[in-house]
Amino acid sequence: MTRPLTLLCSLVFSAAIAGAQQPPAPSQHTSGDAIRFQRLVLSDLYYCDGVSSGDIDGDGDVDVVAGPFWYEGPDFQIAHAFYEPVALPPADSPSNSMFSFVADFSGDGRQDILVLGRVHKHEAIWYENPGKSDGLWDKHVAFHRVKGESPTLVDLDGDGVPQVICHWDGCWGSIQPDPSHPTEPWRFIPIGDPEDWPQFYHGQGVGDVNHDGKLDLLLNDGWYEQPRDLSPKSSWEFHRGLFSKGRGGAQMFAQDVDGDGDNDILSAVDAHGWGLAWYEQTGTGSKTSFHEHLIMGDRSAIDRFGVAFTQPHALASADINGDGLPDLITGKRRWAHGPDGDIDPGAPPVVYWFELQRDPAGAVRYIPHQIDDASGVGVQILATDLNQDGRVDVATASKLGTFVFLQRGQ
Repeated sequence: MTRPLTLLCSLVFSAAIAGAQQPPAPSQHTSGDAIRFQRLVLSDLYYCDGVSSGDIDGDGDVDVVAGPFWYEGPDFQIAHAFYEPVALPPADSPSNSMFSFVADFSGDGRQDILVLGRVHKHEAIWYENPGKSDGLWDKHVAFHRVKGESPTLVDLDGDGVPQVICHWDGCWGSIQPDPSHPTEPWRFIPIGDPEDWPQFYHGQGVGDVNHDGKLDLLLNDGWYEQPRDLSPKSSWEFHRGLFSKGRGGAQMFAQDVDGDGDNDILSAVDAHGWGLAWYEQTGTGSKTSFHEHLIMGDRSAIDRFGVAFTQPHALASADINGDGLPDLITGKRRWAHGPDGDIDPGAPPVVYWFELQRDPAGAVRYIPHQIDDASGVGVQILATDLNQDGRVDVATASKLGTFVFLQRGQ
């Protein structure tokens, strides 16, 4: 039986500021330049490349899940292993925990944990919450492989059952459990015609592209439109057209960036290279198109955008400063292909949030703000209110460890 591990928390804000400043009200807009984060090191070992959250022990606090551990909120100083922990050398290939998702898969009212490993090596496993703190959890095989570099867990069709968005046998679609037989392997539900999709596909997400109230599937190669009347025989129309002309990004989002009433697309240009962008939706109906606007380029454009780093392989979207506009959170993935792979592998492993600003004339700009320069990201980043103080916090997992950044206002 494993015992709780007491972990040290490293604070990077001054005690004077912490004592003298009162936190702003949850609805108060804080200047982006004034926002500071408290850095907590949950682990300095490499276990995983993704991080999630949920109330694992049912005490009302938000807990953090990363690799084989869940960390008790709200201070995250006690860790519990739910499968056997094995720390890995950071220079080696990615771990068997690339993504973590929290949901009640068993139907018993407790939050379980789904772990997705490497695309070409590991099964998707969900671990059943036993309702007690210590001891390893029973595991259940969900599916053979989850293909695609940025799967997400979402109720895509609104039937109340969580689904993992991925591709299998040449088709995009979802895998989902049968609520009446939760421990049985999950089934794959295709939504499009078969094509030769790479198993390491870059750039995927969900969002309502056409503002019909239904979630669509976003890909770097276009988007699948959810049909108005959904049935097992319904066909999802594929609107083909590249967003990024690079390798493709990581997570993708559909949001009204410019405030003109339609939803634009956000993505990384190249998850292993340079660039972030938003893609402006123009036109209507069959004449809809998307125009690329860079948020960050390569080093030659650093004066224009204020920052440049490679490998933005994990993206999240949240309103960091409380102004009602969705901001973008990302960072540099640490050694995706080892210390000599990709571009700029030795550059600082930074984490940034990009503040969305609109001027009265409708022009859009994203202002970069550094959160940290010694942690980096993996393939999944978390942006949510972890300590329930009304502010959005950030958590990352990388080959340098697992980190929480609590927003402390000015």
